[in-house]
Amino acid sequence: MTLMKYFALFATALLVACSQPEAPEEAPVEVVHKNYVKPEYGETVLQQYLHMKDALVSSNVQEARDAGKLMYIHLDIQKHEAIVKPLTEIIESQDLALQRERFYALSQALQVALEANIDVVINAGREPLFIQYCPMAFGNQGGTWLSAEPNVMNPFYGDEMLSCGVVRDTL
Repeated sequence: MTLMKYFALFATALLVACSQPEAPEEAPVEVVHKNYVKPEYGETVLQQYLHMKDALVSSNVQEARDAGKLMYIHLDIQKHEAIVKPLTEIIESQDLALQRERFYALSQALQVALEANIDVVINAGREPLFIQYCPMAFGNQGGTWLSAEPNVMNPFYGDEMLSCGVVRDTL
């Protein structure tokens, strides 16, 4: 092909491309921000708390952190600062002993909040939560936690003293 043929072919292609009608402009996408209500103590928060308890029973640091992250996402953090501090410390920690210590503080704060909003637990159709107590935890100062089942699985000691504790009450 000669240079003239290339030029003619290029000019024809250019004319064809330019003569096609413009595609209609797409309407701007309207972004609508919805205010999703975070369940304060709906199933997700409680499930992740119970998952965290089980992770600590199994001495699984990463699983406890992961459960904490999901719990944090679904928690109304402005309303529950007492829960947020120990929860954040659990999420950020790689130390099992520290996680267990902060889990005690988390359990106390969550129990207080649940007692103030007991109807949320009842409306969620849950079985009662069991308030469990280990008298030997934290240098014999004792510690409580919440459990979905009455049999004691101690998150403060794991397999060292797995069944150390009693059911004190139900929520």
